[in-house]
Amino acid sequence: MHIDATTHEHGKSAKVYNYEADFDIGDDAITWRATVTQGGTEFGTLIGSIPLTSPAVAAFAEQGVRDEIMRRIDTLDDNRDAMAGQVKP
Repeated sequence: MHIDATTHEHGKSAKVYNYEADFDIGDDAITWRATVTQGGTEFGTLIGSIPLTSPAVAAFAEQGVRDEIMRRIDTLDDNRDAMAGQVKP
């Protein structure tokens, strides 16, 4: 399945990210791959999986993938800003 281009604004930095993703629902997990850009520059490709803990989880697969992509974008953004502020010896 496919998630069309979508935007996500990072809560702390207010940077706007764009992502597009594909995902598959397997017997025991939802696997996904997203391409992320920020400011017209490719930020990277994110890959992940979400375990299926019950059959009902598959019904919410797209929203689960979106939530996981946004969480990963926020984590990467937070880490990137933290690394930029470090002083190198």
